[in-house]
Amino acid sequence: MEKEIMEIDVRDKIVQHLKDDDRSLLWLHEKTKIPYGTIYSCLTQRLFKLSEENLNKISEVLGVDFK
Repeated sequence: MEKEIMEIDVRDKIVQHLKDDDRSLLWLHEKTKIPYGTIYSCLTQRLFKLSEENLNKISEVLGVDFK
């Protein structure tokens, strides 16, 4: 029987990292200067994926390469 490999979405990794560090979306907005609505729409509502530019900003602020 083959095991099914599920790839974790980068948005899930970012949200989990924020939870682990006890950080909020508001904190992420303030540090990255990404509009709060954009962060909320991407990470919570999952309406669209993060742009490469915003992903780079988030990676830099959190000190993690999410690529």
